[in-house]
Amino acid sequence: MIERFNSKENGRIALNTANLFVYEIIFLAVLMMCYVNYFFYYSNGYLVFFLIYLILFVLFGRLFNMFAIGDTTTTDLFLSTSLTLVFSNLLIYLILCLITLRIIPLWPILLMLFLQILAGALLNYIENRYIRINFPPVRVVAIYGESHYNLIGKLNNIRDLSISVVKTVDLKDLDYEKIDELFKDVDGVVTLDVHHENKKRIFKACYQRKMLIYDVPSITDMLLASSDILHIVDSPILKINKFGPSQIERIFKRLIDIVGSLILIVITSPIMLLVAAAIKIQDKGDVFYKQVRLTKDEKEFKIIKFRSMVMNAEKNTGVVLAKENDDRITPVGKFIRKTRLDELPQLLNILSGEMSFVGPRPERPEIYDEICKTMPEFRYRLVVKAGLTGYAQVYGKYNTSLRDKLLLDLYYIENYSIIDDIKLILLTLKIIFNKDATEGVKEEDGN
Repeated sequence: MIERFNSKENGRIALNTANLFVYEIIFLAVLMMCYVNYFFYYSNGYLVFFLIYLILFVLFGRLFNMFAIGDTTTTDLFLSTSLTLVFSNLLIYLILCLITLRIIPLWPILLMLFLQILAGALLNYIENRYIRINFPPVRVVAIYGESHYNLIGKLNNIRDLSISVVKTVDLKDLDYEKIDELFKDVDGVVTLDVHHENKKRIFKACYQRKMLIYDVPSITDMLLASSDILHIVDSPILKINKFGPSQIERIFKRLIDIVGSLILIVITSPIMLLVAAAIKIQDKGDVFYKQVRLTKDEKEFKIIKFRSMVMNAEKNTGVVLAKENDDRITPVGKFIRKTRLDELPQLLNILSGEMSFVGPRPERPEIYDEICKTMPEFRYRLVVKAGLTGYAQVYGKYNTSLRDKLLLDLYYIENYSIIDDIKLILLTLKIIFNKDATEGVKEEDGN
């Protein structure tokens, strides 16, 4: 199994290297043919630009998960590639302008971007199919406890996942004496809601047999993931001492919020005017919708959004989350929800200090209180300010289970860094184009 896994990784590395070479050749061809009248470089000069572009491409490619050939959908892979190309080409254009001390023509960069995206679409399709055909998903057995919240169903319903659940076993029915029979014809194990003692025995059995291990973490596991290791005498000790941003990090985070929100308010003001006009023309109702939410330390504030539902949408229903195909959402509302344009007025909340660009999404007090009755740990999310975007928004969906949202937000809080904030802000651009990210809560979902 390990050998097959390594072969897949080697194949992926070879394909990604070939892709980089294709994009670089297109870049150098445009540089040498279209900008020759503005500057001339000897071979060493072109080599420098080759390396600069390569570094930019790899950095943005890793950020947008462009190199995950075979482990994501072709559409998602194409979107990642396109965003990588857009940001790499934009930065290289700015570098060229700085070197020449003039605003050079933009059309060659746009031509290059078009050619690269065209090549990327073809390469992504062919290579994704090649990896999937030659390296099918890892076959795993799922061992689950009482509260696995239908995650097995999620895994089986996702066609493009890199693992495939071929067996399931309830933890209380697991016979460790017959574990070799259970592990027959599978490559790994995924554990869901398995407590520590059982998990330890399962992991040891997998490790001895060199099987892949996948684990859905508990809240305690997520806290331990950020711990530091201390060496006292000859015993390693884990130290958990991270509870969100430090004082210095909070200062820098606030500076980014102030500067970033001011810039974005100016840039997006024409878009906001158009959205406001569309809402007003549609039903003559209010443009903005204000709602009480919770931020750091359970403080209440009024979040500002463009109205996407009919006026007085909760008059008869009370406080409820938006559902899939919710008939309260207006035609304009459907568009601005899918494109996240309804969130733009929250830049004012960020500027005022009630929210941050990155953090857990703010919950309504009524819903928050109900959640905490059954999941007290949900309060841990409010050790930081609420955010316009966040870890749970980027890596989850609108209808992601509450427990998973908590785990994702805890990971962000316990592993906080300014670099991760910037990364999550950029990744938010990607989920704008992902329709699953705004999917409403299904009717049977109690969350």
